[in-house]
Amino acid sequence: MSKRASITLKDVAAEAGVSVGIASRVLGGYGSFSEKSRASVLAAAGKLNYRANGVARSLRLRRTNTIGVLISQISSYHWTTFVQGVEEAAKRAGYGVILSNTGDDPVREMDCLRDLRERGIDGVIASPLDRNLRAFRQAADSGFPMVSVNVDVGSNKAAVVATDEHRAGAEAVAHLSGLGHRRIGLVAGDLDLDSGRMRLESYRVGLAEAGITFDEDLVAFGNYRHDEAYEAAGRLISLPRPPTGILVCNESMTGAVLECLRDHGVGIPGDISLIGFDDPDWARFYSPSITTLREERYYMGKLACDALVSKLERNGSADSAPLVTLRTRLVIRQSCSTPRGTEALPRRIRVDPQQKQQTTALS
Repeated sequence: MSKRASITLKDVAAEAGVSVGIASRVLGGYGSFSEKSRASVLAAAGKLNYRANGVARSLRLRRTNTIGVLISQISSYHWTTFVQGVEEAAKRAGYGVILSNTGDDPVREMDCLRDLRERGIDGVIASPLDRNLRAFRQAADSGFPMVSVNVDVGSNKAAVVATDEHRAGAEAVAHLSGLGHRRIGLVAGDLDLDSGRMRLESYRVGLAEAGITFDEDLVAFGNYRHDEAYEAAGRLISLPRPPTGILVCNESMTGAVLECLRDHGVGIPGDISLIGFDDPDWARFYSPSITTLREERYYMGKLACDALVSKLERNGSADSAPLVTLRTRLVIRQSCSTPRGTEALPRRIRVDPQQKQQTTALS
């Protein structure tokens, strides 16, 4: 047996001249001990080349130093960026991360939560669907450490990290109206989700603040899905008096809208101005570059993880959990200009629907 395998915590304690309990506290980073004891134990562990048994420590403390993260779409730019922030903060705090992709399916979301808890994770970061809010609230109320993202689960024991969805769409509408746009369309998200409802409401707030009457014909629902967003954009540009500007409620739908406009020969910003939610890297490189509403998703992930770790280090303290709200930022690029007239759009190119369907099936 190698020297490393034969060294025990008892050996480290003896070398350091302290009790096994003190040595365990120092190496485990919990409880109280003097600076002199800490220095002695760390020096002894280094001298003996001691490697702690993480499994044994986890069993003793009833902790796994692992947190779970539930996200709706792993392919989404803003969620992958969010997870990067979580992982950076978790690594710094000494925690591992288990990631589960729910696909916006409420049954799958509950299965993922159940699986993570059975694995013994110490806490979870999630953005629960409406149907599951009660279950998440009950879990939080029972003392299971939780941070919710852009959703208030209704428990004062669950911290909330959110973006200011109530102002984001209004800022986009203000930018377009400031350029002279009065017919501003919206490719809206799924109203079963908080973000979908709040972004629609913020769009309406922006219209009211600009003195523009809400027109339901200018709202088309893409429901955060590529194909539906493509069809929604098609409906908007086919109106007898189409919008001169469009706000699109997330990154994947922005790509679909751009595809639709390209397929129909509608130019940006000459024919239609466009603003997208989220700020993926490609928005800078697209020609013309796309004006976006940037949510600081990386920083948001770090804040969510820090809030959860703070709760864990307080051993699940019942203190009221914080609400942290982050502002979005309008990133102005080349996709918006003063409006053309409100006459029907030119239709220079028309993709045959059957050909489009075949292309989609092959992609």
